[in-house]
Amino acid sequence: MPKRTTSQTNKPVTTAQRLGSMIKSARDIMRKDKGMNGELDRLPQFTWILFLQLLDDAENIREEEAFLEGKFDKYKPLIQSPYRWGNWAAHDEGMSGDDLLKFINND
Repeated sequence: MPKRTTSQTNKPVTTAQRLGSMIKSARDIMRKDKGMNGELDRLPQFTWILFLQLLDDAENIREEEAFLEGKFDKYKPLIQSPYRWGNWAAHDEGMSGDDLLKFINND
């Protein structure tokens, strides 16, 4: 009898597997960017993107906790809108290309 693979056993995907998959997907997308010549160009960009997303996730948690504690009116995010990740990058219709360059250069 042949061994069952992970996909055949319907095991839940671990957090590490999901993270690995997301990193691979992001790196594949970044490889298509003509302005980047290799991993030495992509790694700092990728690290910055991860930091911004992590900071936005932490802000969302703090915001939710303040709301649940009834202190939402006193809550001040570290990064204000429209500079938070969720405002400009996290959605399918997020800024890219010329629109993103204008946003960065003019704000």
